[in-house]
Amino acid sequence: MHMERNMGQELEALKADYKALKAQMKQQERLNERFFRAARHRPVQAVSKEIRNRMILDVLTLPIIWIICITTRWPPLFGVLVSLWTITDFAATVWINRKLGMDHLLDGDMRTVARAITSYRRFYRRALAVSIIPCIAMIAYIFMELLARIANSANRNLIIAIGIAYTLVAVVITWLQYRRHTRACDELLNEFEE
Repeated sequence: MHMERNMGQELEALKADYKALKAQMKQQERLNERFFRAARHRPVQAVSKEIRNRMILDVLTLPIIWIICITTRWPPLFGVLVSLWTITDFAATVWINRKLGMDHLLDGDMRTVARAITSYRRFYRRALAVSIIPCIAMIAYIFMELLARIANSANRNLIIAIGIAYTLVAVVITWLQYRRHTRACDELLNEFEE
């Protein structure tokens, strides 16, 4: 009888230890999840910020291009083409953002997050590649229009040099943005694949 009571007490003690261990493991799981979520939050913020900045830039481009066209008497066709390009980029960015659920990226499991980041990185590269042709056409058009307007100007060479310098600065900034953005995507992808 005494032995049965000891075994019963030991069994109860084991059950209590098991419950305590299970509670500790659950708490540790929650802490680990919080830690990993915080570690991944920075690159997610970088990706989200880049998406937000891209959309803001698209929205600001529309009125700015029309102000430039009106004040400098540029042909309205130029404003229409730039506006169409901007609206297309904005719509594509909003679409991919919603399709991949980039606003709630960390809510998914690891495979879903990795797939979303990979798809977004592919979209970003393709969007940049596709935008190169209209961008080159736009820069060429601007240079031709400027050259026609300043044909007899004494400062013609200075204006051409400034135009080339600004174009090179824009290309470098775009390239650095692209590298920073893809690095944030890669960093986030690496953290989820580890």
